[in-house]
Amino acid sequence: MTRSFDSSESTDPAESIGSSDPFVRYLNAKRTVDDRALHRPTFERLVTALETRAANRGDDPVRILEVGVGTGTMLPRLCDWNALSGDVVYVGVDTRDAAIAAAADKLTERSFECIGERRFRLETDERTLTVELHVADAFSWASALAAGTVDCVIDELAGDDPTFDLLIAMAFLDVVEFDRAAEALFPLVAGGGLGYFPITFDGETIFEPVSDAERNAAVLDAYHAAMDAPDRPGGSNTGRRLFSALPAANAERLAAGGSDWVVAPDDDAYPADERAFCRYIVDTIERAVLTETPAPARAGLSDSDVVAWADDRRAQLDRGTLVYCAHGFDHLVRFP
Repeated sequence: MTRSFDSSESTDPAESIGSSDPFVRYLNAKRTVDDRALHRPTFERLVTALETRAANRGDDPVRILEVGVGTGTMLPRLCDWNALSGDVVYVGVDTRDAAIAAAADKLTERSFECIGERRFRLETDERTLTVELHVADAFSWASALAAGTVDCVIDELAGDDPTFDLLIAMAFLDVVEFDRAAEALFPLVAGGGLGYFPITFDGETIFEPVSDAERNAAVLDAYHAAMDAPDRPGGSNTGRRLFSALPAANAERLAAGGSDWVVAPDDDAYPADERAFCRYIVDTIERAVLTETPAPARAGLSDSDVVAWADDRRAQLDRGTLVYCAHGFDHLVRFP
């Protein structure tokens, strides 16, 4: 839940290592971290609520929108964890072309048939699963969808109450303006639709072991201050703020729980591609503190201090001794 200040994953390390885009590799590498972190009682409540939505849809497919879809790891997770009932239409939106391309590759690897430009379909005995991917800013795309100026598979379905049954935004609300999300995205699931907001960062970043406690605390405080800078949307305590912000946006809380990233080596080795995941996080923190933390929040912390902190962490990673944790919350709500 390091905030890379970008707004998700494969269990195959070779696939991750093969990516030429560092951020795409990071998204792929965090699949296993997210799998462990997700709050299972909240996820199970989501499964139950989706079953109800599917029953209400009858013969029509359940409609799911994921914003910040990344490399498309949530959909395979929903399938593998038996979260989907009946036919499903899944729309994914992300600003990065490289991430969407990786998501498309995952679909073809899972035997989806390409039936149009970035539109895919998989038919099984249990369901027909149709997926459409869009490279776009989520808010602009949502506005265009509401105005009828963007082509979307959702337009081909009967009925529009609500447009979508489920909005998924993982590790998203902590890097965007909440009010803007409420205005642009929440209406897309109005009328009983669900909002699932997992892995929402909540202000705690931990690295162990610590050799210089004072420097470590100063770097992490400065990193969180970068998230809270006046010109930065979101914030370091978004996870807890959603407990009040979502009801204020007229959402009914169905479930919530902690979702902590925990990466620890076993016999000096990290699971899957999680060493690369942690290295990206260390690099991100270093870059954020050096370039984005407001000057008052960096008082007494020199550039050389920050670089030394990051070099120590990278060396620990190379030795297989670094432990990384970040605290977050999962939220599941219903919109009237």
